[in-house]
Amino acid sequence: MTEYDIKETLTELLPKFPAITRSETLADKVFAYLEEAIIEGEIRAGTRLVETDLAEKFGVSRPPVREAIQRLGANGLVRIVPHKCAVVALPDIEEVKEIYAAKRLIEGFSAREAAGRLGSKETIQLKSLIRKMETHIRRQEGDKYTRVAEQFHDLVNRAAGNKVTYGIYQKLSKQTLWHRINFLSFPGRLKRSLGEHKQILDALIQGNQDLAESLIKEHIEYSKKILLERLSKNARDGSRGRGEI
Repeated sequence: MTEYDIKETLTELLPKFPAITRSETLADKVFAYLEEAIIEGEIRAGTRLVETDLAEKFGVSRPPVREAIQRLGANGLVRIVPHKCAVVALPDIEEVKEIYAAKRLIEGFSAREAAGRLGSKETIQLKSLIRKMETHIRRQEGDKYTRVAEQFHDLVNRAAGNKVTYGIYQKLSKQTLWHRINFLSFPGRLKRSLGEHKQILDALIQGNQDLAESLIKEHIEYSKKILLERLSKNARDGSRGRGEI
């Protein structure tokens, strides 16, 4: 049978598919809200996400809340204990090491590819982000600096032109962004970070693939080192907050 032998049109086929329900739209909204709140640090690590409580807060039924929590679990932001509860993921030192090892490989590859194909549009955008980062350092806005720095990395990974590695980068980024906002946003680290980003941009503009890859790998390795030090200190101090929502 060829495509021309098929008698049914798309219009005739559509009624056979499940209807898109209102709960799916609600699940998207609940997911987006919770994801943002976790990344921003408004919902802290160790907080239990209780379906009934969240459903009441959002004014929705439990299914869209359950779906949103499952998606957060798939992204690594929430740990789900079957038949018990869901908890905003506590930073696990071994897991952080594994994630950053993957980030180092993916972002190193992306920097190398981007250095070989960076266009004038991307160059202008990256320079603009550097200026914003400088502004946030002057104003001592560590959280805002971190978000702009993430936009820098996102643009470099997109400029590589590889959809597969970019998809992996996005997932890894979501798993670590809230760690970086809450643990890496302090003055000394930000000044060094800015210098590293400027060096990376210079290498990208020069089209120096080896240097761009090397610099971004060093940048990620140092970020991992600082994060692990902070997490270890917090674990010793017992300062990680727990709550329920």
